[in-house]
Amino acid sequence: MKYTAPHFHLHYIPQYRLLIKSDFLEDTMMIVDEKQEVVAFYNYPSESPDSAALKLLGLPFADVSVSLPLESFTLVPSEVYSRHHMLHYQAFQDSKGMLQEYAVPSLGITALYQYDRLLYKRWTAIFPQAKLFADFQVILTLVQQQALGNTPVLGLHVKNKKVEIYVFQESELQLYNDFDVETAVDLQYFILNVRNSLGVTKPFEKVFISGVHTAHPFVDVARNYGSELIFLQGTSALYAEDTAVQAKVASLHIIAERPLCVS
Repeated sequence: MKYTAPHFHLHYIPQYRLLIKSDFLEDTMMIVDEKQEVVAFYNYPSESPDSAALKLLGLPFADVSVSLPLESFTLVPSEVYSRHHMLHYQAFQDSKGMLQEYAVPSLGITALYQYDRLLYKRWTAIFPQAKLFADFQVILTLVQQQALGNTPVLGLHVKNKKVEIYVFQESELQLYNDFDVETAVDLQYFILNVRNSLGVTKPFEKVFISGVHTAHPFVDVARNYGSELIFLQGTSALYAEDTAVQAKVASLHIIAERPLCVS
């Protein structure tokens, strides 16, 4: 998809925000003005951007955020985590990735994860000033703003052929992991595995879902596993005048939340 609003102007580039969702299949770029309107939207195969996308990537944006895929994700209790033991943690990671750490003080955990080296180098070469992040950083913040209660809560975040599945119980994070998911049957399989591994026998009180529009087939799957289905929303108010673009934007709000949720 390619969309440029009639009132998009190159001389406003320094005031625009560039939001990018990147993975191994496709890249999505949204250019957002000061009123939170999406004034340009481009979606293209990650390995073959067309000339129009390349032109946008060459513009001097000052505010750039890039969401990268989550890889080799590990949670460590912060009370026992130490950077001095980084070599020990790296032994459990893919040697080809870029090891990252992210502390979540409210949950008492430190997340260790990786960015794919090629994706990392591509985006830092194009935009050295870009703020790179993984979606879990935003999701954990948004979920904790909800009333979680004492019963298990399930969360699903969809990114193309990956689904990040997480479970909270008594406001504590019990699990966060990503799975290769192509079909609704795949998703059902992994949800059942998660339920069994955590000993959950009753329906989840709430199921949070993000990264998809309301008509996505995964929404029906999610609805079957909880008493209440909630589309995880933040405070960003992105909108587009074009209805087709607006439908896309509705499932991409997570990347717009980064400045509010990620330090």
